[in-house]
Amino acid sequence: MQRIDLAAIEKYDETKFTRPEIFKGERLRTLLLCLAPGQSVPSHRHEGFEIQLQVLRGEAEITLDGEQVSLHAGDIVLVDGANDFAPVNRQGEKFAMLITLVRK
Repeated sequence: MQRIDLAAIEKYDETKFTRPEIFKGERLRTLLLCLAPGQSVPSHRHEGFEIQLQVLRGEAEITLDGEQVSLHAGDIVLVDGANDFAPVNRQGEKFAMLITLVRK
């Protein structure tokens, strides 16, 4: 068993988003996306992966394949990695989200 303290991993940088890696296996990768207020991640894709987004803290907007979706703490979103992915934190508080990528 391995226990991970997310509070110890959660890191924010005032100049850019951070995404500490929590786990990397053969078919599975888990990251913790941390966005300070006003930060965003450029639009990109994760081709060949299924993705689970689990919001832990705050609120953000994410563009998924051209559609704006609001994310709130407690939300879980499942998406195909072929979709465009561009989260942005427009709120005045920190945002943290677990991103789990599973290779198809």
